[in-house]
Amino acid sequence: LGKLAPIDQERMQKNPLRVLDSKEPGMDNLLANAPHIADHLCEDCETHFADLRKMLDALDQPYTINFRLVRGIDYYTKTVFEVWAEGIGAQAAVCGGGRYDGLAEAVGGPSTPGVGFGSGIERIILGLKEQGVEPPAADQPTVMVAHFGGVTKETAVQLTYQLRDAGIGTRLAFARNRRSMKSQMREANKHDIQYVIILGESEVVEQMATIRPLAGGDQTQVPFAQLIDWLQQA
Repeated sequence: LGKLAPIDQERMQKNPLRVLDSKEPGMDNLLANAPHIADHLCEDCETHFADLRKMLDALDQPYTINFRLVRGIDYYTKTVFEVWAEGIGAQAAVCGGGRYDGLAEAVGGPSTPGVGFGSGIERIILGLKEQGVEPPAADQPTVMVAHFGGVTKETAVQLTYQLRDAGIGTRLAFARNRRSMKSQMREANKHDIQYVIILGESEVVEQMATIRPLAGGDQTQVPFAQLIDWLQQA
């Protein structure tokens, strides 16, 4: 500790993780030999982090793991993140945030998991212009993908992004800890969804979506490969 700058010695007493983000001279060499945070995760955090990476891999979403990334708010839990854009110079971070599962409870509310972020709208606009991206119109979701967690959630996330990329307004049901289908249907009705895609384990195995029209009509099954065409013609 005697090798740390005075400001970092103070950080060690208040929040040791802040030292990982130190910009003080000579800290890079010290941190290179410091204990690795990845080797000291609790079982719950390790499982959560593995599930997160699995989901990103399933979406072919590129990412870099930085175990020295520290955000400036002490109530973050588990994962923190930053989003970077190419082609906008040195200030390439356009978004940053993380989980704060204990925040609601800390201020007197019920135990409620949460995630949030802050973004720089000017940097986002600059990045869109540099890459020639035209923002799509914000359409009201007409489809919701319901699932039962586990492997069905992974498939639901993939399917949701595929439908959105095809221009179909799609909502992913919030289903934590195997939320009941009845509860997910109430969510769909609340948001005026027209079609609910139900993904159980059998649907995932057979690559077949069960579609339920909420305005009435018969429930039907459509192969994943034909789902976009079916919804565009519905």
